Amino acid sequence: MNGHSLKTLWAEGQAAVQGWDMTGNPEVCAVLAAAGYDAVVIDWQHGVGVNEHSVVECIRAINSVSGVAALVRVPKLDLYYIGHALDAGAAGVIVPMINSGEEARQAGLACRYAPHGCRSFGNTPFKEADESLQTYVERANQEIICLVMIETRAALADVDAICRAEHIDGIYVGPFDLSLNMQVRLRSWPEDPLHLEAFDKILKAAKQAGIVVGHHGMNPECSAEMVKRGALLCQVGHDTTLLAVAAQRALHEYHAALEKP
Repeated sequence: MNGHSLKTLWAEGQAAVQGWDMTGNPEVCAVLAAAGYDAVVIDWQHGVGVNEHSVVECIRAINSVSGVAALVRVPKLDLYYIGHALDAGAAGVIVPMINSGEEARQAGLACRYAPHGCRSFGNTPFKEADESLQTYVERANQEIICLVMIETRAALADVDAICRAEHIDGIYVGPFDLSLNMQVRLRSWPEDPLHLEAFDKILKAAKQAGIVVGHHGMNPECSAEMVKRGALLCQVGHDTTLLAVAAQRALHEYHAALEKP
């Protein structure tokens, strides 16, 4: 929500690019949101600075920039984690380690109010001033984004059922865990036939089900290749990586400038 355009972009067949926050720092999230990304993901699964309190402040920081979707990768498939993120104002969630169609269905239901799901009605951060509660509920059920992650052989085996699960909007491929599970070398998965075949299988199943596929990528070049292959969502580096690259570049430029006459 927050006036974001992710679903519009996807409906037009255009890819969206997202920033990725591991620190759980609201100021960092605000910087990423203002940088021009279509969305910013707060990584509650692996972000060491992200907890149930900091995730709220990070969501609010992202939502301070109109048109940018605040997404949360929750720690696991869990009604509390999903509901907490959405009640805090997230535009959607990314649910990790989904291994079956039934688990995907549960994720979708957790994102929707009854009668379409089992999300508990609580805080309504995106309710408009002149909007009835019923209208808000119906709009939220349409606009909230639910992406589920495929990261294992078991998920690949049930990919058709996962993609057909009710109320999910797309698949997000976690290439590192998927590679480990398939015994593909982590440094070579972008070119490994096993990984690319798995990705193509996911793309085919998702297309048949009418949902989108995102791919986490490894770096900007890799993400661009996955988008060319069919992904409609990617990321180009998380906050700590981007900071490290910028810091190293600045230091290099400083030393180079010292050597100039």
